[in-house]
Amino acid sequence: MLRKSLIALICAAITVIASAQTPSPGLTNDEVIAMFKGGLGESTIISAIQSQDTNFDISAKGLLELKRGGISPKIMDAVINAAGKRKAAAEAVTKAQAEEQAKAKASVVAPAGMTPPILPGMPSVLMIQAGQKQPLPIGHTQIAQTKAKPSSLAALTSDGTLTQAMGGVSQGVAAAGLMSGSSKLASTMMMANPMIGGAMVAGQFYAAHHKTTVTDVWALPGPKSETVIHNAQPAFEVHYDNIPGISADEYEPVLLKLEPAPNNFRLVGATEAKQDALQSSTADWGTYSSFVEERIAAQETKAAPGSYQLQARSALPPGEYAVALRPINKDKKFSGTSMRQNTGDGLFFNAVWSFEVQ
Repeated sequence: MLRKSLIALICAAITVIASAQTPSPGLTNDEVIAMFKGGLGESTIISAIQSQDTNFDISAKGLLELKRGGISPKIMDAVINAAGKRKAAAEAVTKAQAEEQAKAKASVVAPAGMTPPILPGMPSVLMIQAGQKQPLPIGHTQIAQTKAKPSSLAALTSDGTLTQAMGGVSQGVAAAGLMSGSSKLASTMMMANPMIGGAMVAGQFYAAHHKTTVTDVWALPGPKSETVIHNAQPAFEVHYDNIPGISADEYEPVLLKLEPAPNNFRLVGATEAKQDALQSSTADWGTYSSFVEERIAAQETKAAPGSYQLQARSALPPGEYAVALRPINKDKKFSGTSMRQNTGDGLFFNAVWSFEVQ
C-alpha cells in the first residue's frame, strides 16, 4: 500500500513539473481520472476543477469515459458545470467582438469618391461597392494543433480534438476580453502577447522533446463575418507596400473560401508540420509548400509592388470568404515564432479580411 502511495506521489510530481514547463490548454478528462486514481478525494478534485482553466470533453463519449474511470456523479457535475461556464464565456466574447466590429464598420464607410486612410505599417484591403471604398477589418487567425490528417478543411471540421483545441483558444480570448470588459483591448492583447496572441498555439499533445508530426490549423474566431455583402462578384483594392521588413514582391493577394466549424470558428487553412515547429525562431519552415486551403479563382491586376486590384472571376455562392496574402513562391521559408507572435512574414500570413456573401 505504501509503495502504491509513493508511486502515485511521484507521478503527481512529474505531472506538476511537466505542466510548469509546457503551457496547458486546461484541465482535461484524462487528468481528472488520473487525480482520482492517484488517491485524491472528491472535494479536492472538485476544488481543482473550479479553480483553474478547463478543457473538458462532455460529449456522450467523454462522459462515458469518466464513468468508466470511476468518477463520481458529483465530480461529473462539476465537469459539466465548468464546461458550461467556458462555453458561455466564449460566446460572450464572440458577441462583444461582433458588436465592436459592427461599430467600427459603421464609422469607417467613406464618402463617395474618397479613399479612407490606410494605416502605415499594416496591410489593408478596401472593398469597392457602388463607387465607394470601404476598409475591411483585418482579422488574425488562431493556430491550433490536431493529429488528424489535413485531407480537406471540411474533413477537419468534424475532428473532435481540433474542436477542443479551438475551444481552448476561445477560452483564452474570452478571459482577455472579459477581464477588461473590452473586446478591443482583448484584440490588442492578442496581437501583443505571444501566449494569448493572434497565433495562439492550442492542443499540446506531447512533451516538447518529441518530434511528432501534427496538423497545424489556421482558423478565424467567430461563426460569421460582420461584413455582409449582396454583390456576389466583389472587387477589392489590396495594399501592402512600404512595410518594413517585408518584400512586397514576394506576396500576392488571394480569395479564399472559409469552412465554418461547429465551435464558432471558420477554418482558413492547414498543413502538416513537426509538433514544435511553432517554437522555432529559425526561418526554415516551408509553411505554404503543402498548405491546404480553398482558393477561389480571381482576377489580379498589379498596379505597383504591393498594390493590387482583386475581383472574383465568377459569382460566389452564399457563404464565408476572405482576402488573404500568400507567398508567390510556395517554398518561401517562415519561422515558427513569427507565425506564433504575429510578426514580420507571420503577420502577413496570419492576416485575413473576411466577408459574408448573402
